Amino acid sequence: MITHFRNFAKSKWAGGLFALIILSFLIVGAQSDIFASLGPRHIISAGDRSVDSNQFRADFERVRANLQEQAGRPVSYDDMVNENLHQQYLDSQTQRLGFLSWAWKNGIRPGKELVLTEIRKIPAFFNQITGQFDQDLYTQALAQQNLTSEMLEQDLRDQYVTAHVGSAVFAGLQAPRVYAALLAGQALETRDGRWFSVTQDMAGRAGAPTDAQLTAFMKENEARLRSPEFRMISLVLFTPGPSDPRPTVTEEQIQERYEFRKAALADPEKRTFVTLTVPTKEAADKIAADLRAGKAPAEVAKANNIQLGDYKGTPQAAVGDPAVGAAVFGLAVDQVSAPIQGRLGFTVAKLAAIQAGQAVTLESARPALTQELQAEAVKAATYAKVEQFEKARQEGKNLADAATAAKARVIQLPPFTQQGQLPDGQPMNAPRQVLESAYTLSKGGESDVIDAGDGQYFAVRLDDIRPSALPTLDEVRAPLGQQWTLRENARLLSAKAE
Repeated sequence: MITHFRNFAKSKWAGGLFALIILSFLIVGAQSDIFASLGPRHIISAGDRSVDSNQFRADFERVRANLQEQAGRPVSYDDMVNENLHQQYLDSQTQRLGFLSWAWKNGIRPGKELVLTEIRKIPAFFNQITGQFDQDLYTQALAQQNLTSEMLEQDLRDQYVTAHVGSAVFAGLQAPRVYAALLAGQALETRDGRWFSVTQDMAGRAGAPTDAQLTAFMKENEARLRSPEFRMISLVLFTPGPSDPRPTVTEEQIQERYEFRKAALADPEKRTFVTLTVPTKEAADKIAADLRAGKAPAEVAKANNIQLGDYKGTPQAAVGDPAVGAAVFGLAVDQVSAPIQGRLGFTVAKLAAIQAGQAVTLESARPALTQELQAEAVKAATYAKVEQFEKARQEGKNLADAATAAKARVIQLPPFTQQGQLPDGQPMNAPRQVLESAYTLSKGGESDVIDAGDGQYFAVRLDDIRPSALPTLDEVRAPLGQQWTLRENARLLSAKAE
């Protein structure tokens, strides 16, 4: 057989066949370059999947935002290109899209119920007070990430495909037997060798360093020895101090807040049930009949090749499809619903258990409501002090006098670096805005009121600057001499070994 193949490869017929194959590759493989001008241009094309310039720009901007968040500093496109991140991103996306295109063509396609289940797990899409799915919150959350609902659902489908194919491949992989032979050979391999040690006594030891040698050594390590710049500030605090009494909350305020929040504070009724969703009512009628006949929901789902939706202790507000939720919360235990026309087709539900809701009494809610009202009162009092402080500054008073007029506190912070470190290297617990403001002021400068969020306001005066400097030789003589001796001994030892 091999001889026949070799003879054929040398014939003129093989040359013609190879020419046809090469021509076909040129036509098919070059479509993205030759024929792209006839249709929309794509940055990435992989099978049936593609990314146009607008989507690429949005995706790359999200990558840049993630990098900025991780690095804690601005990251430019030039920085990303210099690190070759654009090429890495293009390569990874091309491989990913090619794989997903292959999976789709081979019939690996997650059902709609799987996608809906994943969407239900995202708390940002639900109203925090009512617990119900909020279409406006859903749209806003996606818009903040430059996404549409179609893009989110496609991304969730892609995640399912990748996870399922990866699990299947991993479960079926078997290492070739030659790997075991290699490992066995390596484990049983033995070697003979001889060696001897070169000691410091053989190489000699360095003498005591001179001041000139230490000064030169200090210059070599200037970057490590130089202390950073430190700044000292006075900080105006408008929030109450630890010893200040908590604001008084009246019974009328607690009662009014309880009546307003009573429904949201209550523990709603929860139900345990399963759902089976199909495209047509005829299929749903058959499923309902099978369930009423006593067949297990998992068996019915497998017979119809669909995913079983399993809900454990779920309130009605957490059911993504309102029509399904309303129907389920009208069933009795072990009852099977009629086909429910919802967003994703026709759903049949079977109720397993009911967990009754529980109302919250005024007494049980009192501590939380009192704390909530006190926090609001503190924020209101803090903002009133801020207004008095700004009014005093507009009248010409300096920072200290304005703080006194507003009954605010002024404290002196210990020296800190631009990164927020204290002289002992420990981080200083202060808002980022305070640190940034301190390093924008000149000595004696005073900032405007800084809004640090969550009801916290500050004002800063830069009292002093301790510039970056090298220590004197006498300050570091002992540790510097020790390090110099270690380096010289290592150099002598290395020379002797060579």
